[in-house]
Amino acid sequence: MKTKSALISDITELIGAVGDKFSADESDAERDYIAQRCPRRLEPVLRTLPRLSMHLLDGIAEGPISLVGLASRSGQLKGTVSKHVQRLVDAGLVERSPVPGNRKEIELRLTADGELVAEVHRQMHEEMDAGLRDFLSRYTNAELAVLTEVLADLKAARKVGVRLTPGDLARR
Repeated sequence: MKTKSALISDITELIGAVGDKFSADESDAERDYIAQRCPRRLEPVLRTLPRLSMHLLDGIAEGPISLVGLASRSGQLKGTVSKHVQRLVDAGLVERSPVPGNRKEIELRLTADGELVAEVHRQMHEEMDAGLRDFLSRYTNAELAVLTEVLADLKAARKVGVRLTPGDLARR
């Protein structure tokens, strides 16, 4: 049986490896999935759009929204959202239109291509979620409960400088 220190070292290494696997910035597999399911003419755009642009496209797909509303919904800065929306407009996936009766407000809407890409992106996330569910289903309820507790504690933890410290973990 491993010592607590050895297990903590293993967990630390595994967290880093898992984080790398799930945070790869511009995953080729995700780009391939979307490109293979969209018209070939969109492939150059789909291969170069940043991940945030794709997720903002999903936000616009929820219904017409202003730039400020999209920034608020996404938790991003208005300037960042504006830059990504311009990329989406240039790519022909989003269009801007004035809000009737309001000269200042601009509404963002998906084009037909934007709707198609957003739908394929949504399907990709459903497939990713199904894969994770299938992967986790091999564990017992007790094992999943422990994993849930550990991940919730990690989520609640905070960083003080470079050191991870317990958040609201009063029960320990």
